[in-house]
Amino acid sequence: MARPKLPPDASPLILRLRLMLLMGAAPAVAFLAVQGGAVRVGTLVATVALFALVGPRVRFGFGDRPHAAWLVHGVVPAFDAWWTGVQMLPPLVVLGLPLYFAFGLRVAGWTVLALGALAGLYGVTIGRHAVRTRRVEVAIEGLAEALDGYRIVHLSDLHIGSWTTAAAAQRWVARSNALSPDLVAITGDFLTSGADFHAEVVQGLSGLVARDGVFACLGNHDYYEEDALVTGLSGVGIRVLRNEGVALREGLFVAGIEDMWKGRPDLPAALEHREGATTVLLAHHPEEFPHASRHEVELTLSGHTHAGQVAVPWLVKASNLAHLTTRYPFGLYRDGAHHLHVSAGLGTTGPMFRLGAAPEVVEIVLRRR
Repeated sequence: MARPKLPPDASPLILRLRLMLLMGAAPAVAFLAVQGGAVRVGTLVATVALFALVGPRVRFGFGDRPHAAWLVHGVVPAFDAWWTGVQMLPPLVVLGLPLYFAFGLRVAGWTVLALGALAGLYGVTIGRHAVRTRRVEVAIEGLAEALDGYRIVHLSDLHIGSWTTAAAAQRWVARSNALSPDLVAITGDFLTSGADFHAEVVQGLSGLVARDGVFACLGNHDYYEEDALVTGLSGVGIRVLRNEGVALREGLFVAGIEDMWKGRPDLPAALEHREGATTVLLAHHPEEFPHASRHEVELTLSGHTHAGQVAVPWLVKASNLAHLTTRYPFGLYRDGAHHLHVSAGLGTTGPMFRLGAAPEVVEIVLRRR
């Protein structure tokens, strides 16, 4: 079967070009927004040097394998804090411009650098660990009366490996279990890359429970000896749905499809036996939502975006970096009777930081409309 054609917004080439444009423009913005010369050549040099190293760091982060403790807990976090801090320079400078034009106030270059350094330090040491629990209610047309109040815990993008350990996953499991969900849905990216951390994934998630079971789909980072990963997860009670579905309680059907980049998704096959039941679809990429809507799927759960890992606090949906790569960066979307929920996820990829876009465990409550 031929691999389905990707929507334009989901093309890996288009996404990389957008991100390259962002990375290339940032040093120029930092330099040109001079605030009367307060941003000096040293700032520009530091910014350009940073972005020269971004590519190797991201590639190194994606190529996950066991590393020495001094690298995992020392060098890489320090680099990522610096990376984040310098990335903050352009917006900090731009935010300072109104002060200059309105009041003639000039913010010293070292002040900007200090604020950037604090932002970077926070994003690496606190931001990526500060997990929140978020509750979302979704009104479903035709939902069976017995399912009113049905609770789903949505987890996504765990990226367990060198930088996010099994112990962290166990803390997420405890938070999920404390909600006593009817169903747990994991929308892919258990790993960052490679097959070296399958055991950590299984160990970290082994205690996860829900009344009607734990179900998952694979993400684009999971296709490394994925059959072995699926077998390991099955051994601890996590059923990975690969273009298939299963009836749960009367009137409820849960389905999952393979990843649109690395797998061969087949939505009609996944929905084959739903027989008119309210359907919850697990699809790693939110770009599957229009396709799911055409197939009358009431609720699609996705991840992948991490809400950009950087966003303006309290304005996450409107202001995160994932807007550069998708129409559905974060939160709840609706198309008529069809809904999409995109989780900000729990782990990180590439540089390990989060600013504003907090990792999250989401409790989704189904309501009758």
